[in-house]
Amino acid sequence: MNGQPTSGASAVIDLGAGWQQQQPGSDRPRPRAVQRPLTAAVAVALVLALGGAAPARRLDELAAITLSLQGDFQIVDEVLLVRDADRLAGYSLDDGTQRWNIALPGMAGSGMAPAGTVPGLMVTEMQDKLTGHRTTYAVDVATGAIRWQDDDLSLTPLADVAVAITPTGEDLAFAQITVRDLRTGRPRWSAQNVLPAVNHLALLAGPGPMPIWTLQTTGELSERDLRDGRLLRSHRLDLGEAVPVDLSIVGDELILETVLGDTKTVARYSTADLAPVPLTAPFVRRADCGAYWCTSSLSAELGPTADPVEIVDKATGVVRRRFAGGSLVVPTPVGLLVVGPEPRGRGLPATALLDAATAEPLADLTGWNVYLDYPGTVTVLTRGTGPGQVAWLRPGGLDMAQLPVPVDRCVFAPRAVACPHPAGVLTVWRRTG
Repeated sequence: MNGQPTSGASAVIDLGAGWQQQQPGSDRPRPRAVQRPLTAAVAVALVLALGGAAPARRLDELAAITLSLQGDFQIVDEVLLVRDADRLAGYSLDDGTQRWNIALPGMAGSGMAPAGTVPGLMVTEMQDKLTGHRTTYAVDVATGAIRWQDDDLSLTPLADVAVAITPTGEDLAFAQITVRDLRTGRPRWSAQNVLPAVNHLALLAGPGPMPIWTLQTTGELSERDLRDGRLLRSHRLDLGEAVPVDLSIVGDELILETVLGDTKTVARYSTADLAPVPLTAPFVRRADCGAYWCTSSLSAELGPTADPVEIVDKATGVVRRRFAGGSLVVPTPVGLLVVGPEPRGRGLPATALLDAATAEPLADLTGWNVYLDYPGTVTVLTRGTGPGQVAWLRPGGLDMAQLPVPVDRCVFAPRAVACPHPAGVLTVWRRTG
């Protein structure tokens, strides 16, 4: 690999125009919000950025790194990780220099994921080229030291734990759950021969319990905290002679499929009190959006037709905003980002940015896409095909710049971006100005 910094070539910046702020409504602002509302200074900075009057941001080239077609890369905690030719290297995003380089033999069996809520740690999986055997590694991104490895399980980081759900039967339904401490790799708890169901949105909701549901063949249904296996609730379902074959979570419901002979039966239960839910009732999804619930429903009888997404006041139940069915509302440090349902290129079309405290529109984002090709810690918007505009969405406003290469496969940090272009080269730029 060639990790030497380059001589500081700069990309041309064109802020352009086309972002227009919507006029706020007359509703009185809400004084409380779980998510911090925009301050006046931040709101002004955002309006200036949308109107094209923000100061120009320059992209200075930091490094050009050799990368084969089999190589991959990711940014974790302000370190660029490059995995190629049985090696893993870390590069500084301050000056582009290589910090460390270690042997990591095999083929990439998974991406390089930030280690949940444990700072400075990355988890990845490598597959032996001859035997196909997989090994999970936890790597310190600052030093390249391998904190721990597991030669038996494919582990995924969630908050401060690493989780493996391994099928134990021929039907692949029942599984063994293994949970390890993410910092040390030591076992925390496990469960054998259970039917698991995980609400991934609930796992990311905050510092409280991380619920995982398990069902045994006896009908014993348990809700546990994924972090330590602590039992939160239990309930016995009367399965009769039926055999459970699938357990899943849709919104606030558990969906159970059982088989008796040649007959398959579906049952629905509320996760709030485990009461049965009629099969004809719509499936309702509800996400925490600070002072509001972001809700949508899906008809059980009409199939994939989704009702509009609604932003509902938690205190009063009043619907403050409605968007097209299938839309997403994503809480960000700047506000609630509304994303349309139809994919466009490598992202989803951005619709609007709302104040997190009042649900009032802050900006019309028509023409921009939310970039989805990387599991980064910053929200990035893109516009145009080929080399085009990018915008970092951050608490101080929006920082826009012009990428000199297509955004495909780029990864972003709060002040840097790395893109594979041209073939065989990974280029790193840092945002200045």
